Amino acid sequence: MIDGYFIYHLTRELNQALERARLEKIMQQDEHAFVLSFYHQREKKHLAINISAEHFRMHLTHHMLSETQTSQFLMTLKKHLEGSILESITQYETDRVMILNFITYDLIDGPVPKKLIFEAMGRHSNLILVKDGIIMDTFKKMFFDTGRQLLPQAQFTFFPSDKKNASMIDYQKIESPQSLVDTYMGISPMLARYLDEHRQQWSELPFHPTRNIQTNRFYVFDLFGEDVKKKHYPSLSLLLDDDIKTEKPAYISQKLFIEKQLKKLEGKKQQLEALLDETKEQLNIKQLGDLIYASGLDLSANYAHIDLGGTTYSLDPSKSLNDHAQDAYKKYQKAKRGIHHIGEQITQNQALIEHFTSLYFFLSMSTQDTIKDLEAELVVYGYKKAKPEKVKKKKDKPQLTMLREGEITYTIGRNNLQNEYITHTLAEKDDYWFHVQHAPGAHVVVNTSKLNETILRKAAMLAAYFSSMKLSSSIPVDYTLIKYIKKIPGVPGYKVTYKNQQTIYIDIDEEKIKHYLKLV
Repeated sequence: MIDGYFIYHLTRELNQALERARLEKIMQQDEHAFVLSFYHQREKKHLAINISAEHFRMHLTHHMLSETQTSQFLMTLKKHLEGSILESITQYETDRVMILNFITYDLIDGPVPKKLIFEAMGRHSNLILVKDGIIMDTFKKMFFDTGRQLLPQAQFTFFPSDKKNASMIDYQKIESPQSLVDTYMGISPMLARYLDEHRQQWSELPFHPTRNIQTNRFYVFDLFGEDVKKKHYPSLSLLLDDDIKTEKPAYISQKLFIEKQLKKLEGKKQQLEALLDETKEQLNIKQLGDLIYASGLDLSANYAHIDLGGTTYSLDPSKSLNDHAQDAYKKYQKAKRGIHHIGEQITQNQALIEHFTSLYFFLSMSTQDTIKDLEAELVVYGYKKAKPEKVKKKKDKPQLTMLREGEITYTIGRNNLQNEYITHTLAEKDDYWFHVQHAPGAHVVVNTSKLNETILRKAAMLAAYFSSMKLSSSIPVDYTLIKYIKKIPGVPGYKVTYKNQQTIYIDIDEEKIKHYLKLV
């Protein structure tokens, strides 16, 4: 459990280990995990930062490290922070926020302070790079009509809260553990129960990092009872470093295959874009032909050099001016055709990137029942080898997630095959269809011809939860009737267009989701 008191001790611990350390390198290990490598007192130290909803944390690590992923945010961090000095690490009030205070040295401006702010807030966890109170970049970008903006060039503000600093608690006004949680910043329910019983201040609380072996829960000190099997640690970093997230073994090969394909496609994208720029420059050759014909010179004459329009051109003396002009026009026409052809390749390549990106997301939602659907899509691109069947079997129906509430059923697709099946085979034309805007996610179909507020918000929340935008706030979800959904032909995977849609902005309520999915 990482709460404000946990952050309080973690900040003190990391300050002692990294104060005045030089940041040598920043790496990204996966979609949500970064590693900052420091040099401090003739020793290399690696600070792991994870901002995933389930595994958010910051700690020193001794595990093997490698850079397996890149992103625009990583490039920004490298540009602005590598080579800088970590002056200190501070906590904002008693909240779950750690501030890494860096000093970078500019040849003109001298020392320039910058802050890397880690918000350890579950699904709202984030990393934000700030200079002079202005956001330079942020891992999760969020825009709202009013209130806090998380976008580059926006003014940085801390997460709004009307709670008090918890370093000094007035117990005379405390009636229950819940009132502690509601009144003071950074107090978790688990800590609140202990504080309500012992009536201590933060400075009086013990420090003995402990993990409950049976449940894998952990805290700054032992809160787990006498009859529980536990493990104690000398530091919070060692505690957190002993809780490494592991992949589902059955899905590692699929994950590696998708990552390999994405890496190849990104490389091809860069090559095509460079070729397009080069080809566009060749369009300028037409100017030579135009200048030759407008020069009034003898077109049958041969030149090694010629001055036209203030520019000197080197020519092949074995060819006439007319030959050079015609060659220029031919190259111009070839470049025009090339631009069209390269543009088509870029479009096709981008469609594949989007397809594999969606497959990467769907892999995270796969279960033992649904992984075969995803593998069937990967086989087309060379994943393993399709096993020949002597007898062609009837194709099985996809394993669907269906939630029933009275006469209404919510059907959720967890991959392309399921999405296509529920939208174009299972659903009726007057059923309602839900999907997040402009991002991979589940198709959610509700078999009702009339929406009310309860059905609308439940379906939208399910569509948001089973999407790549799951960790965002105010998630846009489009909804319309099934009869307005149309499959896009000729593109990899499964994509649709739709019309007559409306949009609802929804926040995910974890307790409601658990209730809907019967996870508790």
